[in-house]
Amino acid sequence: MKKNLSFLLFLCFSIFYAQNKGYSIKVDRLYLADESKSDNNHDSKIKLKFASLDNGNYFVFNRLLYGNKTGKVLAYFKNFNTVVIRSQNKLSYFTFKEAFPKGGFYKTNITKPIFGQHAFLYTFDNDVIDIKLWVAPGNPTNTGFEGYLNEMGLLENLPKNNTIVAVSILGIELDMTNFKEDSYSSVKSNLEDVLISFKEPKDALLDCINNNHQNEETLIANGEKIDLQFDYKITSNISKKDSKGKVLYDTNTIVYANKDNSISLQLFDQPNSEGISFVYSNKNLNQEIEGSYNGDQLYMERGKILDSQSCLILNEKLVSKKYNITQFIAGYEHEFGLFLIEKNVVDFPNFQNQTISKGFMSKRIYLNKDLEIQEYASEIESGNFKFNLVK
Repeated sequence: MKKNLSFLLFLCFSIFYAQNKGYSIKVDRLYLADESKSDNNHDSKIKLKFASLDNGNYFVFNRLLYGNKTGKVLAYFKNFNTVVIRSQNKLSYFTFKEAFPKGGFYKTNITKPIFGQHAFLYTFDNDVIDIKLWVAPGNPTNTGFEGYLNEMGLLENLPKNNTIVAVSILGIELDMTNFKEDSYSSVKSNLEDVLISFKEPKDALLDCINNNHQNEETLIANGEKIDLQFDYKITSNISKKDSKGKVLYDTNTIVYANKDNSISLQLFDQPNSEGISFVYSNKNLNQEIEGSYNGDQLYMERGKILDSQSCLILNEKLVSKKYNITQFIAGYEHEFGLFLIEKNVVDFPNFQNQTISKGFMSKRIYLNKDLEIQEYASEIESGNFKFNLVK
């Protein structure tokens, strides 16, 4: 029993220890390459760091030093197939293929003897950092820094019977023993250079939203009775988990919509604290009406005429397409916010969405800067759904 318990404790400790690991360069003068190219001021220095986090779900490639104005940082979110690159005060989102069009490290025609072996030079196809590999025949280790690069998917171009014998970073050649392996307890702190908000673009977005609110007009109830008819019933589940996997909420919603989703009706199982149990939206008239319902009878409590100015449109990038489902990634520009979106554009080409392009969204996974994950999944049903609205 004690033996089994000891093994379980060792296993648990090993799993925890292996969750977050990184590789730093073990040399006397970490900034030697930068010092040879700069006036040696604080803003010109780049601190090199490579990390595999949360059992290989996240990767960091060259971490920025605080206050750095010249370096870049690259983070790979493996489950999203997304690379996020920060350059000064800008976040850019790429698919893995976009970020590494040649597959990561690719072979050049340059050769030389190094550490007693005839090696080929492989260069990196992203300018985030000046890094090259010297590769020679041998058994790949798949451990240490070589294992990190392989796990990240950057060594696909290396022949099977070849291994890395040296690495050139910013003009300094290092053998693999110069990479020190460390373990970390925090994922977020090692991703802090991309899990960030930028004040100016965020303020501009908030100003746009505030202006829209200021331009809203009250919609006056006049007793008018309107027959509503919808073509689709959309049943959705929305859940959110924190960075440790704890469920923060899990709820279901029902939305009725017309063919292009320009007119929709959302019903709530229970009224909120203000007694509101439905939201009716008519984008053609820029109207939004809230109220209560009884069966198919809707009663307006309040309404407003909206400003139609769009403040935020996500820039989608194609990941894959299979049958009638297309997968995209997208990200916020004003702060870190990563989306993995699945849409049916084939059967629903005119279906409008608020911040993404047309098509019925069947799935959406959103990762925020606190590493909280929101998941949205929906099913759509065709029919003839009728309601009566009293304005």
